[in-house]
Amino acid sequence: MKRLFASIALAGASLLHGAALAADLPVAAPVYKVATYAPFSWTGFYIGIHAGGDFFSNDWYAPSSANNVAASCFSCPTSAGGHNGSSWLAGGQVGFNYQIAWFVGGVEAQISATNLHGSNAIPSDPFIAVNTKTDDIGIIAARAGIAFDHSLFYLKGGAAWAHNKFWTSTPVDPVLSSTTVTRWGWMIGVGVEWAFFENWSVKFEYDHMEFRGNRESFAPVGFDAVPFDFDVRQSIDLVKVGVNYRFGYSPVVAKY
Repeated sequence: MKRLFASIALAGASLLHGAALAADLPVAAPVYKVATYAPFSWTGFYIGIHAGGDFFSNDWYAPSSANNVAASCFSCPTSAGGHNGSSWLAGGQVGFNYQIAWFVGGVEAQISATNLHGSNAIPSDPFIAVNTKTDDIGIIAARAGIAFDHSLFYLKGGAAWAHNKFWTSTPVDPVLSSTTVTRWGWMIGVGVEWAFFENWSVKFEYDHMEFRGNRESFAPVGFDAVPFDFDVRQSIDLVKVGVNYRFGYSPVVAKY
């Protein structure tokens, strides 16, 4: 019996000594997860929409072509006058940016619907008017800019196109002769873009498009009309506001 009590007492003493040693050990600090955020970057593909206004200017010129000589235009070459017009525009754009340090380069394509139209009487023959209507315009351009964190200032330049209908008319004949053509030219622009929330940005942009004096052959439509040629020089200026969504950007790199 004495041996049993001695064994119990010894086991109890061992347990008390182990508890005392455990109380003296340091307690591990809790582990917290910390998110690491990447610097803002403009790199990535994007898609967006835009709206605004545009203005065009058209100068018409009657050259001394074979068609015009055959039409008894012995006074050619001569000016056929010019006209202006303004309208709304709306459309979309897609593009890609790549950022290296503060420099951002990229490419962008856009298409816009519009409703530009204008007309004027020919100075040498006020009975006949020349008319222009532009309903679609587009741009394929390179962009280069300077980034200040969430702000981007850029220039752009490249090719431009415009879908036009040109026609002549008289007070008694709404369409005397006409042609419909998509014309290619060049453009230059400037803009500023601001990323206001992660993948989203808003931009303000001004573009100038130039189409030199392309020669257009008009097919006869009205009574007594004959084939006739005009050289038409056209310029279009655009002011627009747009919103872009950029793919692939994530501000959080990892969590620990």
